[in-house]
Amino acid sequence: MISEPHFPVFEVKMQVEKDYYAILGLSEAATAQEIKKAYRRLARRYHPDADTDEEDVAHFREIQEAYDVLGDPDQREAYDRWREIEGLDQKPALILRATPSYQTLAYLGEEQAFYVLLEIMPTSEIKGKRPPLNLCLVLDRSTSMQGERLQKAKDAASYIIDRLSEDDIFSLVVFSDKAETVLSGRQRPNKALAKSVVSTIGSWGGTEILQGLLAGLSEGEKCRLPNSINHLILLTDGQTYGDEEGCLEQAEIARQRQISITTLGLGADWNDELLDQIAARSGGTSAYIDSPTKIMEVFRDKIHSLRSVLARELVLTLRLGKEAKLREVFRVSPYITRIEEQGGVFPLGMLESHKGDVFLVDMLVSPQSVGQHRLVRVEAVGDIPVLARQKERAWQEIIVNFTEEPIPDQQVPSAIVGALGKLAIFRMQEKALIELGRGETDLATQRLETMATRLINIGEIELARAALLEAGRIAKTGQLSPEGRKKIKYGTRSLSILPREVRHD
Repeated sequence: MISEPHFPVFEVKMQVEKDYYAILGLSEAATAQEIKKAYRRLARRYHPDADTDEEDVAHFREIQEAYDVLGDPDQREAYDRWREIEGLDQKPALILRATPSYQTLAYLGEEQAFYVLLEIMPTSEIKGKRPPLNLCLVLDRSTSMQGERLQKAKDAASYIIDRLSEDDIFSLVVFSDKAETVLSGRQRPNKALAKSVVSTIGSWGGTEILQGLLAGLSEGEKCRLPNSINHLILLTDGQTYGDEEGCLEQAEIARQRQISITTLGLGADWNDELLDQIAARSGGTSAYIDSPTKIMEVFRDKIHSLRSVLARELVLTLRLGKEAKLREVFRVSPYITRIEEQGGVFPLGMLESHKGDVFLVDMLVSPQSVGQHRLVRVEAVGDIPVLARQKERAWQEIIVNFTEEPIPDQQVPSAIVGALGKLAIFRMQEKALIELGRGETDLATQRLETMATRLINIGEIELARAALLEAGRIAKTGQLSPEGRKKIKYGTRSLSILPREVRHD
């Protein structure tokens, strides 16, 4: 007969807003025996000892609290009843899947590379629903936008206006060295009148992005609703001078106000590093538009994406075990980008209904002994506007068994292999740019040539041709062309079509 494990006892009170079933990794239909089994398993894993960190102690307290309530029939009945009264007994809205590179590793006594592929998807509970959109469009109207560029931008703005729903809010700001609010945010605008106003926009002046951001974020904040998707789209074709720090500060403020920013650079003469940072700090994305004729296509795709957003303010938390050390986190679908940690979490932005987001966690592991080891607990948290839920959670734990002997013929999942192959190309262009910045032109040239070969191997012929062209240019001039730099940088980001195992659209 197995005796109950002895663990520290913490004084707890029932908190109906906490999902005790999720904490124990159970459904609400779990039997008393399943609850006890889950508690034993988790309690042994998180048992506080001299080497336990504060996060594990806090998690153990949650496990103990959950078991104290669910393990007592009377308290469980009261908990279930109160959750039903408070409307907290709904089905989960998010799915988190975790695929490790290995289930079993040989104990080598040294660090080993380890990867986890994460997929975050909406459940059927929220698919088919759409929250209202609070959108501000911020257009560069400087002299360099004169002609086809501004006309195509105005056409795209009119396209958006035509597709507004009754509960959507739309505002339009234009800027040069000053900003002007052309259309103030409101629901159900007169579309014909709004498009007529858009048609009168002319070009003049220089480029001061901060002016546009300030006016646009003011509109976004003024029109923000509790359950709306709040977004700003910034289109520019030029450099801004002297206000870069102010732009980044506003991006941080935007994130705090739950307003994400998409930055779009048109042509070749704009600061890609600045636009990337503005987007990243706000929880948004950046993109390169090489021709005015593609503005409409980019806007159309963006509006389609915004209309399908079901979760916002998503963040990823990684609670590493003592045996694991984090190297990097990447988004690998629908596009490739590095995710930087901010305040102890990794901000992921928004989740769309028609496709899940896929991430790759890159770690080093160094187990202290043979046996099972918890390498990382992964938790995704976000708001679900269509269900008026905040802090919706989904989590997984990665547990690996370390053995004395190597495991023969153990295969890395093909989805991870595919992601690593495309990440290698993405990293090559990053390293080539760094080497070029250091004046190491020979190394940068060789790296671009190697990258071109890899691109050809995966069928990316046009991007490979661009890489070879720029490699030749570096060899001759020591520099990249502005167009080539952006084509390679943003082209490698788009290498995000993963194997079918992780496609959901």
